Amino acid sequence: MSKVLFAGAKLEKLQKEYSLTYKFRKLLEETPLKNMIKEGNYVAIKVHVGDMELGGYRFIRPSFVRIVVEYVKSLGGIPFLVDTWGLKHVYVGIANGFSYETVGAPLWSVSGIKEEFLVNVKVPQPLRISEVEVGGEVYYADVLINFAHSKGHPSCGYGGAIKNLAMGCVGPKTRAEIHNLEKADNEGRAFQEALVDAFHAVILNKPGKVLHINYVLDVQPTCDCAPWSDIPIVPDIGILASTDPVALEKATLDLINEAPIIPNSIAEAANLKPGENKFLKIHGKDPYIQVEAAARKNLGSMKYELVSI
Repeated sequence: MSKVLFAGAKLEKLQKEYSLTYKFRKLLEETPLKNMIKEGNYVAIKVHVGDMELGGYRFIRPSFVRIVVEYVKSLGGIPFLVDTWGLKHVYVGIANGFSYETVGAPLWSVSGIKEEFLVNVKVPQPLRISEVEVGGEVYYADVLINFAHSKGHPSCGYGGAIKNLAMGCVGPKTRAEIHNLEKADNEGRAFQEALVDAFHAVILNKPGKVLHINYVLDVQPTCDCAPWSDIPIVPDIGILASTDPVALEKATLDLINEAPIIPNSIAEAANLKPGENKFLKIHGKDPYIQVEAAARKNLGSMKYELVSI
């Protein structure tokens, strides 16, 4: 059974140490990062910095990214942020608040200014794709922090830690190969299994050097890559972290499904109830497919212990 750390968004007392920002700092201290990061290590922090048209606004708040950056620096690491889509997306990130002045670390394109800095990686026991273009900045980093925003996605029901690396740390050829599987079946199985293959390729050369974090706030029904944002479907839940991506995604989905819905959201329009598979009902794609696929590839365990901070 894998441990999943959980810092809840609910304020238990009117004191600063019960605010999520303070609880998040404490959560990071409880992770294995202090053992992963050595003095002078280059630490890639993968975040999604928003859509190319500046229409969306429910991405991870930069203040939370700064907390990660500051903690990495306290351990002697050299942090930098990465996202996909080349140099143009770096400008988007800066416009959305992911600047050095705001977060304390530079933002880089994961695969170079024209997405040409790529390393071809063979996928062990592939489910759908056998070779993946991995962004060089992540491939050559010493440590990877996968800081994902949990939200819906029309092609796979849900996108969190797995999708954050699978689509956000790979080249355009691999992204196209994955997207070409969207119509392979009605349930999104091929697409989700391809995500797992790409995810596997990204983390392959970093055994014991990857921490996965899910930011389960502003859980909107669609992806941060869309040029819009919508009312979240559930109240803010909190932040979860684990070295086991399968346990993390399973725990995240379970918490989202157990949560009540938000009035005026698409979840209310769909008449969803606590306990239902929300993203399956909204998008017609079961998001647990990707979690189960990752477990089949021995990337983690479906059994977890949720440890509250």
